[in-house]
Amino acid sequence: MHGLVFRSFEGFVRSAYGDGIWKDALRSLDRCIERFEALFEYEDSLLDDLIGASARLLGKPREVLLEDFGTHLVAAPEAQRVRRLLRFGGVDYEDFLQSLEDLPGRAELALPDISLPDLVLTDLGGGNFRLECGKAISGGGHVLVGLLRALADDYGALVLLDHLGQRDERELVGIQVLKSDFTRGRDFDLGDRSLHANMDRRRPVLPAP
Repeated sequence: MHGLVFRSFEGFVRSAYGDGIWKDALRSLDRCIERFEALFEYEDSLLDDLIGASARLLGKPREVLLEDFGTHLVAAPEAQRVRRLLRFGGVDYEDFLQSLEDLPGRAELALPDISLPDLVLTDLGGGNFRLECGKAISGGGHVLVGLLRALADDYGALVLLDHLGQRDERELVGIQVLKSDFTRGRDFDLGDRSLHANMDRRRPVLPAP
């Protein structure tokens, strides 16, 4: 598992529940790990153990914690790069859903070693979809539910989401789009304003003729 996934989960736990919970979760693993490096690779089972330890310390079901993590990946102020990667896939929510199968490939263009689970979307008609998620971590489908819910709010869509369990070691998520333009949604610009601002600061100011 890529270290960036661990760092993302760490950022979620620290911002939502405080440094103490995160440090206690690390100590409970008994692995002598003080921090995760973003570009290192770690055992997949270590992330499962870390999620389980955090859920126990918080007294939350693992599934609820994973959904909250998925929401954090989109809605948190520090998650703008992830949000941009996702929003780049479509102009509205259904368009975004149709782009999900390409998401692992787009992510690997930015970070070749990230290895996201494959996604398969089935359009059932009438605004109903089924999303299949390859197994990366136990309960990864719940992360998708939280992420998809946050993106629905981002697009201003009214959507019902349901984790449908597993089939052949793949997790299934049911999606029903009730109204694509339910609210205005959040503003989104394909251009990264922070990059433009940095370029403007670096551009030399020429004297007036």
